[in-house]
Amino acid sequence: MSLSWKSNISGTECRIFRGKLIVGILKTNFWKSTGYGELNGYLLRFKNKGLFNTITKILDIDGTKVLGEIKYNVWSDSATITYEDGLYEWKYESWTRKKWIVKTAEDAAEFTLTSFWKDEGNVDNESVSPPIILAALYVSSHLRTIMSAA
Repeated sequence: MSLSWKSNISGTECRIFRGKLIVGILKTNFWKSTGYGELNGYLLRFKNKGLFNTITKILDIDGTKVLGEIKYNVWSDSATITYEDGLYEWKYESWTRKKWIVKTAEDAAEFTLTSFWKDEGNVDNESVSPPIILAALYVSSHLRTIMSAA
């Protein structure tokens, strides 16, 4: 499944496309350190405890059931995503931060920025589930927020 994404200038809204068709969205709130998104029928909410918190809870859309979590390692520009029974590793693939990957031993999705100035790019994915794609885009957004505030 080949996807692409484009974020608005403030980075608070990311639209996810399959070709020219919008198939998902991720909205984040810088001031509240929260976000929510939808991709292929999966509705998720993300909740941090403050800007520099190293853990994000992945919740159902109502915010009542914890489905997983994201643990950040800011010093190594990486994170681990736990969702239901799966554990995924998220990390930058290049020092320019134009490419990152989310993977397990069996599955992987590669994200590549296609613009120097804008937050937009492509996702090369064969078997990673839509909630993990949303979480990976959230990790990228959250790490950029942390780095810009530091």
